[in-house]
Amino acid sequence: MKVRIKFIGMFELFPDCGGEKEIQADFLGSTIKDLLHHLCLEVEPRQKEFFLNGQEEISPMMFVRINGNPIEYSKRSHAKLRDDDFVELIFATGG
Repeated sequence: MKVRIKFIGMFELFPDCGGEKEIQADFLGSTIKDLLHHLCLEVEPRQKEFFLNGQEEISPMMFVRINGNPIEYSKRSHAKLRDDDFVELIFATGG
């Protein structure tokens, strides 16, 4: 499956881009959790804690939107994706 991903608020991952970056990903699977596992393994393995916690669940600091629609916290792991979806991964930073 191919999707576009925009990372927002990830200053530690993308300091030169103001914490934002947009990429395309081609991965096996159909859910947000599948996509995050792909990102952890293929794109940024050293920064796994940004995406998944110790129990392999989506980080509580991560907010997700698919095609501009916010995904409820309790439903985001299993939210279904389709080819050409636009996924925004928003990392809440403390301050």
